Amino acid sequence: MREVRDNGRVAGEYGDFQELVDEVSALLGAPATLEDRDFRLIAFGVHDSEDDAAMDPVRTRSILTRRSTAEVRAWFERFGIARATGPVRIPAVPSAGVFRGRLCLPVRHGGVVYGYVWLLDEAEHTEAQLAAAMAVAARIGARLAAASRAGSGAGTALRALLTAGSRAGRDEAEDALRAALGDDADEAHALVCVRLVGVVAGAPELPGLRAVPGAASSTATCTPTRRTP
Repeated sequence: MREVRDNGRVAGEYGDFQELVDEVSALLGAPATLEDRDFRLIAFGVHDSEDDAAMDPVRTRSILTRRSTAEVRAWFERFGIARATGPVRIPAVPSAGVFRGRLCLPVRHGGVVYGYVWLLDEAEHTEAQLAAAMAVAARIGARLAAASRAGSGAGTALRALLTAGSRAGRDEAEDALRAALGDDADEAHALVCVRLVGVVAGAPELPGLRAVPGAASSTATCTPTRRTP
């Protein structure tokens, strides 16, 4: 889904956020990375220090694999970053592979967290510096929110595919779904249907779900019994 370029940009559904990441790095004087709320790498600043101690295994693994593990995510979320509206200080814990303290800038828009800017940064900063960095994080949040809305086309295409009444309609919907998924179309996908407790009385039955033709020939099917609210 993404391709890491030599200068630290990560191409893909989010486009190019490198300039904004570099802007945060310049404001606070520390290398920065940008991850989405699922801890997938979007962009990272160039680290030109000759001191290997300035890196740590968590950051190195994030850049090399383009994402963090579920364990790393859970560890950092313990500090309340998903609810924070301002900078969060996270101390160094060598036993967890975090050799350097971090500054986390939550990337939010409309009250929703869309990602995080991470800086290997243990320095003290003025309120003005932090406010300026959070202003950049807000701009990143607005762009991530726009990218998220743009991705809603996949849901529309999936609904059309599941409810199409003709072969031609299914083919058209499948083409639309493939286009909406972009580079991810050749990856395996799972479809999860959730039935809420309590259904609307007299609601019509949903049509039985067909096997969803995935590009990787990997499908998951289930059959809900009634339309839910």
